Amino acid sequence: MRFQTKQRVWATVATAIMATGCDALWLDVTGDCKRMLTCDYFVQAGSGGGTPPSCVPSENAEAVGDACGVFVSASGNDDAVGTKADPVKTLSVAMARAAAEQGSAVYACAEEFAEAAEVPAGMSIFGGLDCAKGWRWIGETARTVVAPGEEAIALKVMQGEGTVRIEDVSVYAANAQTPGASSIAVLVDGAEAELVRCELVAGNGADGAEGEDAPSEMPAQASPGNAGANACSDLNGDQVPDLAIPGGAQVVNACGGDPSIGGRGGDGNVTNGGGGDIGQVGIEGQGGAGEPATTGSNWSCGVTPGDASKGGGNAGANGSSGESGQAASGPGTLNSSGYVGVSGGAGKAGKPGQGGGGGGGAKGGATICPGAVQGAGASGGSGGAGGCGGLPGRGGGAGGASIALASVEGKVTLKDCVLKAGNGGKGGAGGDLQPGGIGGLGGVGGTGMGGSKAACAGGQGGQGGNGGPGGGGLGGSSLAIAYRGEAVRQEGQTMLMPGTAGAGGPGGSSNVEENAGVDGVRAAEQAFP
Repeated sequence: MRFQTKQRVWATVATAIMATGCDALWLDVTGDCKRMLTCDYFVQAGSGGGTPPSCVPSENAEAVGDACGVFVSASGNDDAVGTKADPVKTLSVAMARAAAEQGSAVYACAEEFAEAAEVPAGMSIFGGLDCAKGWRWIGETARTVVAPGEEAIALKVMQGEGTVRIEDVSVYAANAQTPGASSIAVLVDGAEAELVRCELVAGNGADGAEGEDAPSEMPAQASPGNAGANACSDLNGDQVPDLAIPGGAQVVNACGGDPSIGGRGGDGNVTNGGGGDIGQVGIEGQGGAGEPATTGSNWSCGVTPGDASKGGGNAGANGSSGESGQAASGPGTLNSSGYVGVSGGAGKAGKPGQGGGGGGGAKGGATICPGAVQGAGASGGSGGAGGCGGLPGRGGGAGGASIALASVEGKVTLKDCVLKAGNGGKGGAGGDLQPGGIGGLGGVGGTGMGGSKAACAGGQGGQGGNGGPGGGGLGGSSLAIAYRGEAVRQEGQTMLMPGTAGAGGPGGSSNVEENAGVDGVRAAEQAFP
């Protein structure tokens, strides 16, 4: 493209010469190296690319010329020309100007620039210049500093054609503040880059967010069972004792669409009592047996599952606890936006308790009611509904990482650089569980009359299972270099200094289920899938 540009300009010059005459035009353009394409960087670009030695500050005793590129000082003005005498103020503006002038570079004072910046493909940035003394190179003792001062990737190298070269620059990323955010000094996004005599320092990753707790109070106690009716009751209002008296009706605890139902009480009849129904859902909350028709039986309101002589309703089974949330593990994800860790999993809700079984009904007789009238015996109470299951805790968030250099499918070379990572953030704790609710009491049985026995009570509903605690979040890693794709090439006296990795977050409810997140990784270099 640069060679084509040179051809087009010479064609333009030739056309103008034909129109105006050689002498006049030649005097007009020969003094402008950019129009003549005779500046050092154009000459070098036409023979293979790269910045010519005369425009590399570290290779010259004197300051490079204005024609080499755009000059930037923290005390400059972004409306300025961009020369040594009239520099721009920000790196972002300087790079935009340089990118518009093909082959140009950016020359920065050894000062601090409080900005995050994106470096376009093919850009060269030369720092470490003493702007107070003629813009000479002093990179051996002072560097240009890029330090945004707020949460951001301090310097991001963008993909595209051409190699990015950065010399004598220190990049400082601020401590991350947003829960789970990472601190990254430099991220190379699919680009080819060479960093020389650089210093890349990441701040600390932020701690992960704590998982949301379930309500600390258990759900309201479930409804009690309905009472049975007394012997000789006239429920239909015809002024005559009924010959069949229904047991206490079922009670339902909806539990958000996962209901628990207490078993219906057994009916009272003239010749025998009916058995109570089993509570739902489960096998333990069986209904009590009804009083048999045989004379002289030993039927009572005791509670023994499967015993035909025991009419008491059995208690419902307790609900199972919800599964605990998965502990966070794995490397996390490195992409062009930065790093994202792994959060802990949410727990599962507990299951509701089984409803209690209904109590058995009693038999009546031919003469038990007032006036020696026949009537039905008392009916059994229904079982109490089971308690609702507890809600789960949510998973804890991942701790943020601290990464001095992140390379995502890039090709990066470091020469004589120091990379220092801060500390990884702690993983967030998993949310606490909610205990399951208490089951409702069984309904009482009806009373006997005229020598008939009382009917039996229903069983209590089972307690709801506890919710599962949330899993702890992954601890944040501390990495001098994190890369996906090609490993970073290191030359000269390059030093890699990781900090301390963050601890994984504990599981919810004081890690009762031992589902803490895994600690972060501390490493000089770490590959990502």
